[in-house]
This record gives sequence, C-alpha cells and structure tokens, in this order.
Amino acid sequence: MSEKQNRWVQEPRHGEGTTVVEYPPNLRLELTYLTDPEIHAAVLPPPLTAPPEPRVRVHFTRIEFNGHLHEIVGSVNLDAMYGDQLGQFCAVMPIDLETAVTPSRETYGEPKKLAKMECERDGDHVRASVTRQGVTIIEIVGDVTEKLAIPEPYEVVQFWYKFLPAVSGEGFDAGPFLITLHQTVKPRSCEKVDGKLVLRDLPGTPVADLPVLQQESARLMMIQTDYYHVLEDVEIDAKEYAKHVTVQYR
Repeated sequence: MSEKQNRWVQEPRHGEGTTVVEYPPNLRLELTYLTDPEIHAAVLPPPLTAPPEPRVRVHFTRIEFNGHLHEIVGSVNLDAMYGDQLGQFCAVMPIDLETAVTPSRETYGEPKKLAKMECERDGDHVRASVTRQGVTIIEIVGDVTEKLAIPEPYEVVQFWYKFLPAVSGEGFDAGPFLITLHQTVKPRSCEKVDGKLVLRDLPGTPVADLPVLQQESARLMMIQTDYYHVLEDVEIDAKEYAKHVTVQYR
C-alpha cells in the first residue's frame, strides 16, 4: 500500500518583494520603434502620461539554466512618464511557461499571457515570434551584422498594475495598485541586428494597434540583471483604469 500524501496543503511561498534579486545572464533581442503618438498616449493607464516621443520597445528573452531552455518571455513596453520619471509601461508579457503566468500576475501585476514563443539564433540569423490563438502576432526576422560597443550598466523602471476585479462585475474589490520594477541591466555582449518587425492583428492582444511608423534599432545582447519591486503609494483613478482591464483577460 502506498503512503498517503496531501499536496493540497503546503508551506506558503515566499516572494521577492523589495529584495534585490540577481538574475543569471540570458540572451535578449530588443527592437525599438516609434508609433502613433495619439494611440501611444491613450494606451497608458493613469497616472502615467506620455513622454515626448511615442517609443515602443519589443523584447524577447531566452532563459536557460545549465544549458537547457527554461522559458522564453517577451514584452511590449511603451515609454511612459510617472511624474518626472521616465520608464516603460508593460502592455503585455507573452510567455511559454504556464506555471509562471498566475503567480506573476497575482503577485506583481505582470501582464503575462500564455503563448507559443520563439527566440532563436542560427549562425548570424535571428528569428523571434509570439503566437496566440493561432495567430503569430509578433515576428522579428533578421541577421546579426556587426558587433557593437558593450553598453555600461543602465537602469530601467517598468510599470505594472495589480488589481482584483469586483464580484459585482463593476470596478474592483481591491486596487488597482501600481507596481514598479527596478532593474539594473548589465550587458555582456551587444550586436546589431538588421531585421524587420511584423505585427499582426488579434483583438485579445492588439499589438497591431501600435503601428510601426519608424523602426529605430534592433540589437542582440547577453545580459545579466538585478531587480526589485516596489508597491507605489499612489491613488489611481479606478474608473479610468477599468478601461484598461478587459484586454488583459482575452
């Protein structure tokens, strides 16, 4: 007779909170472009405001441990102002690791959505894509053309939102709360990519609503990051923020 077991009850998980976490080096593909300024500004939830330039940053990160692929995660980030601080509002964070979606959304407000992900380098050829509901909504194809000077470590702030929709069907039972992710990015290599970004339409993940008006740059880097989270002490207009919620559940 096998021993009894009960895995429904376990010790509480411990989050990272404000503790600085050192994340191991991983491959990242970054592409930046300018989009329609009116749409860019409208996508930003309160209290964020539009910066002078409507810049969008598309990232793919290939995360490996001990030489084995663990996950591929992407993000679509819009430059945004929080007061006088320039950062990046993360509109969506597609990922192919199912067990990472719920904890990240519920704990930190990361807008993760499960997707089929690709981020590969074959010689100098690079390809990355996001596919959801049978549609490849983000695709980057290109080639590494030259080595670039390795940037000095730099700071990045991302803006995420955490909330609990109301049982009544209107508004929130808790939140919304603004979470800031503070990253120190430490590049170890940097290469220029000559490539093209294609965005395709999917109503539930409408990246195509942020059209590419001017592609600026693309680079492939090996990076190591340190990061921590902060729950900001700010009151958010719940009625206005509610307009930004529906798309997160599609």
